Amino acid sequence: MPKKIYVGVVGQIACGKGVLVDYLVKKHGFISFSLSTIVHQELKKRGIKDFNRKTLQDVGDDLRKKYGSAVLAKRALWQIKNIKKNHSGGREEKNPDSSQSRGMFEASTGGNESETGPAKQTPLRIIIEGIRNTAEVEYLKKKPNFILIGVKAKRILRFKRLLKRQKPWDPKTYNDFLKVDRRDLGAGQDRSGQQVGKCLAYCDYVLTNNKDPVDFHRKVEKLIEKIFKLNDDNQTD
Repeated sequence: MPKKIYVGVVGQIACGKGVLVDYLVKKHGFISFSLSTIVHQELKKRGIKDFNRKTLQDVGDDLRKKYGSAVLAKRALWQIKNIKKNHSGGREEKNPDSSQSRGMFEASTGGNESETGPAKQTPLRIIIEGIRNTAEVEYLKKKPNFILIGVKAKRILRFKRLLKRQKPWDPKTYNDFLKVDRRDLGAGQDRSGQQVGKCLAYCDYVLTNNKDPVDFHRKVEKLIEKIFKLNDDNQTD
């Protein structure tokens, strides 16, 4: 059986989660799945073209209320399982949620599969990002070799990064940022809501990203080397 590593990523808005994911994809051949993709696809399904960060939060909460708080994590693992089956010529399994259509997830790879062949010489390395609810964490932690990494950064620094990255749905003023950031962290949220603050408490490792990309990349590399070593020493299939 091939070795498997599942890495979950949770963190505050604009803390550097994407930087961590991009580094692992490009440098270590991970495949990444974003739970946020499901929310964006749901917006498209509902015909919502004009949206902001609050809209994304509302739709994510609504999906969790309708289908259970772990629904996004369940859909992610379903898609990952079918990708693995397709690589090996296996039959695609039935979707656990009938509202989910095949191909809803976007996967990005570091290009290593074409060199070695999927799951032949290298471990199957998977990142699941966009985790925002503790039920998602609890569900994913049932997977062998699942490791949750948290990313944190100072709020004012995160706001500056948010303005710089210019995602169209992000808030443009600091007051609007505070509203969605506090909600994202869990203020006033119920079991189906945003719970990033609580999710961070579940993390196996937490990285701070308050300096430059070089410093953060160094931290990521040091951590992933540790994870690879632990995975080799305690491999479970």
